Amino acid sequence: MKHLSSIAIVAVLLLANAASAQTVQTNATAGTTSDRAIVDKLREIVTIHQKLAEANERAVQNGKGATDGRYELALAKARLRLARELGLRDEQIAALKDALNVQQHRLEEAKKKAQAGAASPEDVETIRVAVLEAEVKLLRAQNTATRR
Repeated sequence: MKHLSSIAIVAVLLLANAASAQTVQTNATAGTTSDRAIVDKLREIVTIHQKLAEANERAVQNGKGATDGRYELALAKARLRLARELGLRDEQIAALKDALNVQQHRLEEAKKKAQAGAASPEDVETIRVAVLEAEVKLLRAQNTATRR
């Protein structure tokens, strides 16, 4: 399973950290303000999900971790919430792309399992819906970004 790069995750966290110093200024021009306590908690949530994803990646390499993408998906969603709070459009789109990649991988794995008889067609269709929903979210974010 293709895992998120630790370097990319650290880079996003560093960008979010640097951006939070300008949060009030950036959001003031957008007409909103972020509560520092909320941003700090969202950042902590991202950090925790990052650690969990990294620990799972090590476990997968040892044949014991979860390969269903749950840790990567949780991390992408946490990054999305933080980016939304900070008003960082590019980071929102990056997090949505990561979530879509995880869902696409889940779909490919489900198709393989269904061919082997280890998953039902309904399981495949359920994940297909998740892929479509992720695509819609990404398209909406991209359309909003291009209108501004």
